[in-house]
Amino acid sequence: MPDRTGSDYLPPERSLGRLGVISPCYDPETGSAAVAGAICRALAGLGYEVHVLTGFPNYPTGAIYPGYRMKPYLYEHRDGIHLHRVPLLPSHDRSATRRALTYLSFAASASTKWSVLRSVDAWLVISSQATVALPALFARAFFRRPFVLYIQDLWPETVVESGFIRPGRVLDLVARSIQAFCNFSYRRASAIAVSAPGMASRLQQRGVASAKVTPVPNWVDEQVFSPVTRDEDLAAEFGLDGFVIMYAGSLGDLQGLDTAVKAFKMLPDLPDLRLVFVGSGVAEERLRALAEGDDRVRFLGPHPVERTVRLMALSDVQLVSLQDRPLFRHTIPSKIQAAMACARPIIASAPGDAAHAVLRSRAGLVARPGDPCELSSAMRLLHGFGPQIREAMGRNGREFYMERMSARVGSATLSDLVALACGGDGG
Repeated sequence: MPDRTGSDYLPPERSLGRLGVISPCYDPETGSAAVAGAICRALAGLGYEVHVLTGFPNYPTGAIYPGYRMKPYLYEHRDGIHLHRVPLLPSHDRSATRRALTYLSFAASASTKWSVLRSVDAWLVISSQATVALPALFARAFFRRPFVLYIQDLWPETVVESGFIRPGRVLDLVARSIQAFCNFSYRRASAIAVSAPGMASRLQQRGVASAKVTPVPNWVDEQVFSPVTRDEDLAAEFGLDGFVIMYAGSLGDLQGLDTAVKAFKMLPDLPDLRLVFVGSGVAEERLRALAEGDDRVRFLGPHPVERTVRLMALSDVQLVSLQDRPLFRHTIPSKIQAAMACARPIIASAPGDAAHAVLRSRAGLVARPGDPCELSSAMRLLHGFGPQIREAMGRNGREFYMERMSARVGSATLSDLVALACGGDGG
């Protein structure tokens, strides 16, 4: 692959050392998979020579991206970052077996890449899957390379709440096995960062020392996610007139987007209202059927991230939606940071940490997840507010993001944790 170094990348004035990052997903994958790229570019900007151990791009469809083909190893240089791609068995469908094979195949492939594992000073594990810690454990055991866990999702809660495995003995066995592995990786990690405050308390309940856990909210690629001018030609292309409530992201079952369609259809007296979905996923067919007959609901399909930001600028409100499950009470989905960075007001139909972030920032309104009536009322309220109030909400969100969630703040904290890891073995 060619060097993808862009004009925005400025080599650091000094090197803080060679930092490895393990993440099963990386650019050009989009949505939640884009988190790793934003993290790595920020750390490179601080002065690290960043090496990423990752898979071949396939999220969210499970199909390998055009321009790539599966092979035993691929080196790529992208935006100043050294990428080491290893094979995996990609799948993002509803099959628990195929999902497990995806997770385990990446962990196994990455664990055998010993030349890469020993080539850096320390590892940062972006732990969206529990098994991602496996290659870091190998690097620590065989090459004495310390590692920091950056937990994106809590396991085994993710498996229990996903519904991929029916309740029963099999699920209990899987959950106990994952819990034992997680506890082992927590003990071996030099430090643990968590992407939402509620995760810290959950880990402490499991016996992880509070001093070992640091909340570090995810950030977005601030070269891409920022306020942009409304593009009237783009609005005309997609017919986005009127008052636009937009959801941009994966259309999955766990997002609870049925509630949004039901809430929207309770507002037939607002003919200028538009509900717009940007993205795709396993729930799209069901959502289209639910919205049938209401031409105010639009499905625009997936778009590259830069174009998605331009589409977001056409919205009056960004919708964030998650089902009310225990797991999601300790989650801040990246759509919140994206909307805040773009200075768009938010309706959060989500529980726990996500709703609290919107309330604390004064960036929008919240509605109880799964409650169409409450969400419908929030939609009506924001529609009725003047543009000055909505613009103020957008400014509030951006200020909150820059002060508490930005790349500057988060990368500095992660850098401190990596420095701590290099100063000791972490127990």
